[in-house]
Amino acid sequence: MTLIRKIIDHASRTEFARYFWAGSLTFLTDFLVFLLLTEGAGINYLWSNLVAVSVGMVMSYLLCVKWVFVERRYSQVAFEFSLFVLTSLVCLFLNEALLWILVELCDTHHLVAKVMVTAAIFVVNFSIKKIVLFRR
Repeated sequence: MTLIRKIIDHASRTEFARYFWAGSLTFLTDFLVFLLLTEGAGINYLWSNLVAVSVGMVMSYLLCVKWVFVERRYSQVAFEFSLFVLTSLVCLFLNEALLWILVELCDTHHLVAKVMVTAAIFVVNFSIKKIVLFRR
């Protein structure tokens, strides 16, 4: 068995591993949107972050529902998505606050700060979603 196949097999075995891979794909999308808006379009980093995280939120929801989590607490998609958005907004608030602190108070470059904040929010986001949405 090749190394890549072993990684794929392991990633599909546990929810946290699947969340890691889904989160990685979501982060790449989020970061690319953030980069294009701040560096390409010259939009303020906090506004760019709001748009980027929103795009990532929708992508994350679809991946979580279709691939990451085995159990779903709610059968009504509209209610489940509303809770998903609500939990994501909590993490978005933390994301924006930490990003602002790192950029404005700690003088960290906004791209570096974005990576640092995303890493910090990753586990919090998984835990909240697992507890609120994806367990019976």
